[in-house]
Amino acid sequence: MAGFFNSIVDAVQGITQDVDHVFRNKAVPKPGDMMQFQMAGFQHWGIYVGDEMVVHFALPAVSYFPLKYAVRKEKVEAIPGVLAFAPYNKFDNAYKPLPPERVVKRANHMVGKVMRYDVAKANCEHFATMMRYNIPISGQAERFSFEVDPDFVKELKGYLAEIKEK
Repeated sequence: MAGFFNSIVDAVQGITQDVDHVFRNKAVPKPGDMMQFQMAGFQHWGIYVGDEMVVHFALPAVSYFPLKYAVRKEKVEAIPGVLAFAPYNKFDNAYKPLPPERVVKRANHMVGKVMRYDVAKANCEHFATMMRYNIPISGQAERFSFEVDPDFVKELKGYLAEIKEK
């Protein structure tokens, strides 16, 4: 029982740190940065590509059965439902980020691609971290012991192979 309780406490602390970060961070985003968007009750993630634009895997749904979203490119301020936003390269201490120009190229290549969405196993944070680190990570999902969907990773890698990265 103590292990379960500790897991809940750790999850709440992680959520609190992320929420605190987005409201306190006043940094100016640079191309290739991960962007954190605080929504009501959750964080949304994308990649800043410059000129106040972000590439993100987001609503509205393209299909409901199965649930699929498209990768979109929009003005940061045009994303609906955002309470606050800030750059947040939260995994830079654990993983080496790709060069910013490569992150931007990867993200821009994904615009218009439609993929299956799953809040726990194939979400916007998995997408953003795959663009920046070439590793699909979701702190939100991992807090609750969810692992990324291997089919989602395979699909992302397939799309990224189209640009023949070195």
